[in-house]
Amino acid sequence: MTGRRAAARDAAVLIGWTLLLYAAWLLGQHKLAQTTASLQLGAMPLFGSWERHVEPKLLVPIAVGAALIALLPWVAAHLRWRWVVPLTALGGVAMSLALAFAHSHPLTWTDIHHHYGDPIHYIDDFGGVAAFLETYTDVQNSDFFAIHLQSHPPGLVLFLWAAAQIGLKGLIFENTLAMLGAAAAIAAALVIARDVAGTRLARRAAPFLVITPAAFWHSNADIIFGGVTLAAVACLILATSRHGARAVWLTIAGGLIAGAALMLSFSASLLAVPFLVIAVLRKRWSVILAGGAIAALVLLVPLLWGYWWLEGLQVTRVRYYAGVASLRGYWYFLLANLAVFALALGPAIAVALARLRNRRMWIVVGSCLAAVAIADLSGMSSAETERIWQPFMPLVLLAGCALPFPRAWLALQLTVAVVLAAALRVQW
Repeated sequence: MTGRRAAARDAAVLIGWTLLLYAAWLLGQHKLAQTTASLQLGAMPLFGSWERHVEPKLLVPIAVGAALIALLPWVAAHLRWRWVVPLTALGGVAMSLALAFAHSHPLTWTDIHHHYGDPIHYIDDFGGVAAFLETYTDVQNSDFFAIHLQSHPPGLVLFLWAAAQIGLKGLIFENTLAMLGAAAAIAAALVIARDVAGTRLARRAAPFLVITPAAFWHSNADIIFGGVTLAAVACLILATSRHGARAVWLTIAGGLIAGAALMLSFSASLLAVPFLVIAVLRKRWSVILAGGAIAALVLLVPLLWGYWWLEGLQVTRVRYYAGVASLRGYWYFLLANLAVFALALGPAIAVALARLRNRRMWIVVGSCLAAVAIADLSGMSSAETERIWQPFMPLVLLAGCALPFPRAWLALQLTVAVVLAAALRVQW
């Protein structure tokens, strides 16, 4: 394709990306006008409110982002791979912290504590872990629990309770978990990209995992879910390309982590799609069967104390439609969810998806997009996908490998992220 045709295509994609956001906003305003009840979306279709706050704090993500844009492409291209992964993950943490600092919502750092850290007292109130698990779905089906416990398995609350027993608790510990989740998600995406598409493309994709508008929403529990789930997917995919003892141990680790991920979030099950696609293409049926069996065994353990994961999923669906989702509706958010997802990924990734030609990288990116499509069609995501779909974003961000002159595209990504930090107020 000639340079002029490529530029025209890129311009058309950017215009399309902008029009998608505008259409979601315009239709959202119409929906708000037609709805008498509150949809709790003050920045329709985003959660939060539009409040301009241009402050000196914005210089922090600008400076951090500029430094990362200058350094990361060189780091990814020239350093040994064993350094590329941790340094890219560390860069992701730096970008996330910088954006959270600039955003400066008073509840930003307390979100995980409010929804998962503080409710650990229920375990002792109910009489211990066994009683908590035995009654979890019954209580989940009432209005006793806050919305996040109504919508998730008990895994994170149990983990935070166990950590508190050895003195690990509080805001610093909880927000450290979020940053570890962000780092793990980036590292896992890079490992998957290298295993499936090769080192060259993984190196080219690395900076786009860091400089992304999605990093603006990294201070909530969903990035923890993403880190754990993608770590499981990475282990299982690595197992499909190895044999002998290494394949066995990776399958065991992947199955155990996958089971833990499913106890954190029901949506973790959708990230089985990229693994299954790659495992089937590689004809590694043993990894599929063994990894699935181990994950299922992890889910069966809480059944000893009365908690059944499938029952929890059914109750979650009931509670979801008993709440604000019944007011938000289905059809509008089929479009709006995708528009918000596109915003979180950023305009550069829209162009990258149009440019991506490598078949092996498309296996990773495309299978994750299929998982996103399932999530959208399921009706279990009516807004707030900037948070809920965080676990899917790293694998789609890998499409950035298709972009030449990465620093210019990364600068565009940083601009969108900083604008969000300056214009959107959200508590997570």
